[in-house]
Amino acid sequence: MQSRSGNHAKGIDVSHWQGIIDWKQVKQAGYSFAFIKATEGAKLVDDRFRANAQGARSAGLLVGAYHLTRAQKPEDVKTELEHFVQTVESAGGMSSFKLPLVLDIETKEGGSKANISAIVREWIAQFKQRTGRTLMVYTFPNFIDTSLDNTFGSTPLWYAYYNSGTPANIGGWNSWEFIQYTNKGRVAGISGNVDLDEFKGNEAELMAAYNSQGTGPQPNVPAWKEAGRQWLVDHVGISTDWKADDQLDIGTLGAILSKYTAAVIGKKDA
Repeated sequence: MQSRSGNHAKGIDVSHWQGIIDWKQVKQAGYSFAFIKATEGAKLVDDRFRANAQGARSAGLLVGAYHLTRAQKPEDVKTELEHFVQTVESAGGMSSFKLPLVLDIETKEGGSKANISAIVREWIAQFKQRTGRTLMVYTFPNFIDTSLDNTFGSTPLWYAYYNSGTPANIGGWNSWEFIQYTNKGRVAGISGNVDLDEFKGNEAELMAAYNSQGTGPQPNVPAWKEAGRQWLVDHVGISTDWKADDQLDIGTLGAILSKYTAAVIGKKDA
């Protein structure tokens, strides 16, 4: 994998454990982004999630959200995923979270490596179908070695890696998108320790990669494709984060057709 760099954009990740945060101070201290805990399992909502999301956005940070899964089998994913998505929607809407939404997989309720890997695959597939967005995975080296197979290399990785030096390739991954490098950081505006993170590029590259997400036509996309995407956003209610040049897999197509059908039936019944 790639090394960390002093030029990389700096960020934090937080939950209710950090209490009330002065997000303006965080921004002034040089931090560009924040991942915020939203949910855990099928029912829990972090009681600081909405306040943290609003505060971080208002201070000018790019924001992502994460869900800690407790799924024991792939069949548990649907309920957890809907809980996560609905909670994110209630905190400013999906499109207000410019950074990736994240599956935090670090506990072993799923038991075997094969079953835990199947749970993660189900999360990735269902999340894409439900939202049109690509899920990012948060995990750490020992969990990858013991509980995940090597099929996730194309999935963006938020890597918890606290050792010095360059992290080795692992579990099919040869790069990280974000790296969490300590849980003992100290940041102005936050009482006590906080996790510190780094993007794979500088702040300009972070903004180029994520701050324009869902805000308009993508480069080199034919006008007719963008017009079709906008029609689906306006009339069917697909996520604004779905891009006109995204590959349309069968799951995404099914989700679009389902929403279209529901929209048509709703208009007939009105």
